[in-house]
Amino acid sequence: MLARAMSGIALVLAILGGAGTLGIMALINADVIGRSFFDHPIPATAEIVSAAIVAVVFLQLPNATAEGRNVRSDMFLTRLRARTPRAADWVDCVHHLFGTMILAILMYYMGPEIIDSIEGRETVGLYGIWSMPRWPFVTCVLIGCIMTLAAYALLTAGLALRAARGGPRP
Repeated sequence: MLARAMSGIALVLAILGGAGTLGIMALINADVIGRSFFDHPIPATAEIVSAAIVAVVFLQLPNATAEGRNVRSDMFLTRLRARTPRAADWVDCVHHLFGTMILAILMYYMGPEIIDSIEGRETVGLYGIWSMPRWPFVTCVLIGCIMTLAAYALLTAGLALRAARGGPRP
């Protein structure tokens, strides 16, 4: 039940990330058209896009992790799983445990960053021309970290249980 709720939330975040990608594409296209045809580019496009790309990646990361679509080389695990599935589960479990720990470290450092961003009224853009608050972007990163950590932790626990029991792959 927890895994199902996690998957649902991760899917919603991935959809928001996809919408963010479309927004980035629209902004870049509008900037190119404005620059090329009207000699009037959209101010701070590069700054907005650079902040938004990071947010989009972290919004889509929990779903990719939960669905097992993170980038990695599966050649070793595939061969190991064919010979000794239990050992492959343990290796995969350790991989996911490291992912959990890395996300925990990242979250540890992102929490204060959000507080500093809000209290310091940090902005993204070009001062005096156009700017917006930075905290929504950093908050997306933190939410993505929390959800990805939860996905890794659930996968780690499931792999550890399956490896300990020597059960079949779900």
